[in-house]
Amino acid sequence: MADSEYRMAVPGTRPYRAGMIDESVYPYDHVESLVEQGRPDDAIAFLEDRVRGGHWEDLDRLSDLLVEHGRADDAEAVWQTAIDSGVAHAHHGLAYMLARWGRFDEAVAVGRVALAAGEPRARVDLAILLCKAERIEESIVEYRAAVAEGDVAAGAALAKMYARNDQFEEAVQAYRAAIGAEGVARWPLGAIFEKFGHVDEAVAAYRAAVEAGENHVRDRLTRLLAAHGRLAEATVVVQAQVAEAGHNPSYQQLGWLLTEQRRFAELKAAAVALKETNPIARAYLIKGAHQSANLHDESEEGSARVVRQLPGRWDKAAT
Repeated sequence: MADSEYRMAVPGTRPYRAGMIDESVYPYDHVESLVEQGRPDDAIAFLEDRVRGGHWEDLDRLSDLLVEHGRADDAEAVWQTAIDSGVAHAHHGLAYMLARWGRFDEAVAVGRVALAAGEPRARVDLAILLCKAERIEESIVEYRAAVAEGDVAAGAALAKMYARNDQFEEAVQAYRAAIGAEGVARWPLGAIFEKFGHVDEAVAAYRAAVEAGENHVRDRLTRLLAAHGRLAEATVVVQAQVAEAGHNPSYQQLGWLLTEQRRFAELKAAAVALKETNPIARAYLIKGAHQSANLHDESEEGSARVVRQLPGRWDKAAT
């Protein structure tokens, strides 16, 4: 593969031509190969040669490798040298490495230097570091500043900080303002409402998210409805889900919901319809039905199968 072809295949990377072999090798594959051969010093030397080009990904891999092999001070020095050389995002690399080590005050200090230096997204990075340091009120200040500077999407993270700080109204207002910005999903607004016990508003927000195409939220919506005794509404959501291909496990929830409501005729009809067309879905349906107390007597054998909440991935927590 020619160098130009390599760059097209792996944007943002630089090829390494391996000795006598007339082909380009992805550099980090070469690094991993050296490490697997028990040659970490050679891998480090290889990356040290590459970082002279000032590529952030090389710095990141080199610092990780140094830390993995007990050279944390050298890793810190790598980032500091990059900062002194003006490498883009080097403050970010050093700050997050310090945060991973639990040195939060130092990480925040580096984040403030990055902000003063005008690094891109430095304010949001600083807000994240403050959150990691459990300095929530300071994080809120930085997220608010980011929003004021035009970063609308930062409002979503601001809302989560407000929620952590038990500021419900501010959280809702901030998240609503962020909806529509690139990368901001709708469903977390429902999670905020749910966290503070506003069930109807949470249901409405989750429904809006599903209508916007965030179909993974249907599970949250179903569980919330079922947990508050709104089984008929939960059933409608699950029926819409199983009508689409690839949702066989959701039949377990459908079986439980129908049986909990004693809708045995519908349960039987569904089982008959699935017998030939989708036996796997039928097995899930029957499993869910058997997890409802309405299909058992009071015997120990029967009650051992019963779950008191909507079954599925959280069966153990629901029993």
